[in-house]
Amino acid sequence: MKVSVLASGSSGNSLVVSSDSGSLLVDAGMSAKRVESALDEVGVDVGHLSAVLVTHEHSDHISGLGPVARRFGLPVFATRRTHEALKTRVAGTIDAVVIESGTSQKIGDLTVSAFSVSHDCVDPVGYTITDGDHRVTVVTDLGTVGRNVRRHLSQADCVVLEFNHDERMLLDGDYPWSLKQRIMANTGHLSNTAAAEELTALVDGPLSVLILAHLSRDNNTPRLAFETAVGVLEKAGRSDVHVLLAGGGETLGPVDLGNGAYGRSRGGGVRRARAKGMMTTCTE
Repeated sequence: MKVSVLASGSSGNSLVVSSDSGSLLVDAGMSAKRVESALDEVGVDVGHLSAVLVTHEHSDHISGLGPVARRFGLPVFATRRTHEALKTRVAGTIDAVVIESGTSQKIGDLTVSAFSVSHDCVDPVGYTITDGDHRVTVVTDLGTVGRNVRRHLSQADCVVLEFNHDERMLLDGDYPWSLKQRIMANTGHLSNTAAAEELTALVDGPLSVLILAHLSRDNNTPRLAFETAVGVLEKAGRSDVHVLLAGGGETLGPVDLGNGAYGRSRGGGVRRARAKGMMTTCTE
């Protein structure tokens, strides 16, 4: 099973999980043309796509959803309430398939499980995707991590986790207080510190790859996020975990969980690589 991040941040979010039988797109926050180009960069044929999974209805996750679904002939999986919200945000028709939080569905040889997360939209979810041998859990855009989310994280070989902001940079920055409150709320976004604290619950699990996602352009830096995550993992005796940075308007991957290959990291860096100079365009 392979994982590639096509984009991460306010300019668009999308990643792809691939197996022998097909590939699943998680979110489509950019144009069909950009999706196709990014897929080509990570070596995924658009004809290999089986479905789109939508985490929530914010524009940076669904701005290209209609064209992507129709151009590539893909069913769109989301919760019922999210599908209702999409009706006013996505032009044209899509092949809507309901997957509710707490349920699983088989798509080809991959099993997809949806679970609720805490974010300021109608019915946000994260996804765990497994081929039976390896497991990927995707959780970005959440303000707090509860017991159920932690359970999914602790069972995953690869975790895509939000490291959105540095709390001090956010508080000292120019954002209006109302926006700062929204970001720091339990339905907002995870700080570097809050995300790193969750890593301590994963040290006894199968985690081998951690992808830091949705970094803020204004209230974070790749170095801060990277060093916070690596520091916690090394302190816990898990220096074997590969930490990658997603963003920078570039693709990342493919990460091949079957043979430990991590592909070309165009938009970020691998653990122990120099964090200096790594750039990202991710924002809230």
